[in-house]
Amino acid sequence: MMKTKSTIRILLLIFLFTVGEIYSQATNGAVGINTSAPNLNSVLDVVSSGNNKGVLMPRLTETQRDAIVINPATDDGLTIFNITEDCYNYWSLADNEWKSVCGQIGKSVFTIDCSNSKAMGTYIQGKELTASNYLSVSVNVTKIGNYTITGTTTNGYNFYGTGVFLNTGIQTVQIPGQGTPTAVQVNTVQLSANGVDVTCTPAVTINVLSPAGTYTMSCGSAIVNGVYKVGTALAASNTITLPVNVSSLGSYTVTTNTVDGISFSGSGTFTATGNQNITLSGTGTPSSTSIKTMTITSNSQGGVSTTCSVNVIVVIPAKTIVHLGGTGDHGYSAEEDASKNLMDAPANFGTLANSVVKFEGFTHLTPADGAPAIAAINAKPDIVITGYPYTPNAAEITALVDYLNKGGVVIAQLEGAASIQSLMRSLFANPQINVNGRNGGGAVYPMINISDEILNGPFGDVRGKNWGEDASATASIDGISEAFITSYTGSSAINSTSVFAGTTMFRHKNLNLFYVGDAGFLSNFNANGTIASNTAYPFATNTSNFPVAKTAYGTTGNGNAAGSMAVQNSIIFANVVAWAIKQAEFNGINTP
Repeated sequence: MMKTKSTIRILLLIFLFTVGEIYSQATNGAVGINTSAPNLNSVLDVVSSGNNKGVLMPRLTETQRDAIVINPATDDGLTIFNITEDCYNYWSLADNEWKSVCGQIGKSVFTIDCSNSKAMGTYIQGKELTASNYLSVSVNVTKIGNYTITGTTTNGYNFYGTGVFLNTGIQTVQIPGQGTPTAVQVNTVQLSANGVDVTCTPAVTINVLSPAGTYTMSCGSAIVNGVYKVGTALAASNTITLPVNVSSLGSYTVTTNTVDGISFSGSGTFTATGNQNITLSGTGTPSSTSIKTMTITSNSQGGVSTTCSVNVIVVIPAKTIVHLGGTGDHGYSAEEDASKNLMDAPANFGTLANSVVKFEGFTHLTPADGAPAIAAINAKPDIVITGYPYTPNAAEITALVDYLNKGGVVIAQLEGAASIQSLMRSLFANPQINVNGRNGGGAVYPMINISDEILNGPFGDVRGKNWGEDASATASIDGISEAFITSYTGSSAINSTSVFAGTTMFRHKNLNLFYVGDAGFLSNFNANGTIASNTAYPFATNTSNFPVAKTAYGTTGNGNAAGSMAVQNSIIFANVVAWAIKQAEFNGINTP
């Protein structure tokens, strides 16, 4: 019995000695493993006696970690090793989520705005999705972090995207598609946000089309619909109506390139052969006023042409016009009456869908002659228009020449021979230029027949037609080299047997100058319409202020009866104004 007790005592001493090597407890409550002097500032001090071992925390997958039922009152700081992430995680009471010590910011919190989410690209049976096939998903992020968004269908293709939201607020993400549609049908996309299904109202749907048919496009007959403004996003009215001729049934996908921020596309299925129209819808925001040549590409099969182009015209911003002369009578410088009403009619120059020139309108200034006119010219207006009875003095000529050389646009309707001669000699630096009065009221001058944006402009083709002199002699200029100007009319009237050298209407080839040697070119004291006279008031418009020919004009002469000729003054002027607006915008004194 005594021997047994002694043996027990010996074993107990050995056990305590052994335990003493691996476990100790200081008087302050610190626990040490493999140390007899645990750190006094720690609760637990673990030492690797051979410097070759570590401590293993509980190792959990992310799914197992998320299955832990957290008690907020006691679990702040609970720590595990996340083998999915390969990093230590701890529970944060402040953020109410698991945090990673590896620098990751955790899962984001966001909602999906289904009404502003949609599928992009065209989906065709049997055709594998490409980079153009993705979901554009609108989200509202309330907490930054990682996100995973999926979109699933039951038709052989799906969408998957993952990333990090670095900012809160409303934003749009692209979720790439993958796979190949197997059936022609309308698919509802089931969205999921960070693993949680989203019930979308309205649903995000995709129309899977049949393989492409065979068809040709008639871009020459395409119609660009809607109004296009810099900085204004395209709307439902911004479309292209494209005529096509279908020879075999199937789907169609028609797209354009992106030019200055805008593009067009359309898709669907042909249900009949023959001629028909399809609609391409626009998207984006124009970034400049330049004309946009859109290249249209189709997916037509059968070896037919699959590309063509159309032009999209962007509204040009408003311009300031200085009107010199004419104030108070007849609209000689387009400051009032029929000529001004033509310019201000929205159907002519405006932002209507049917406006001939897409333009935001004019600011009209009518300074007095002399110092006020010089001040107005020096203020760099976009366009200057002169008319009867304006005869610039030397100081005004200097201001006009300087304005033109800096890019200003001048529509010069003048007939004072001496002042015109001084102006032209100064402008062309040629003292040999001479100006003379030719013919008289009712003289009719034939236009040349060449391709030209003024002669064949947006308001009509006046090539080979005539313009009429109002009431007095025409200022004919002789001595300007044709290297500098395009002369539209000579100095010999068709209703006169007299032959004169020189030009009575021209456009400068390098400067923004249009000249006609009749200060009454726009004469018409009514709001619109035609004034009966065969020697005066050659400017005519209809009741809608649209330019029309005056059909009973001209004096007797050279085999022509009185009032037997038509003159195109208003059509020429409207084309000149369209040219002036374009020059002021793209090549003017205020062009950036």
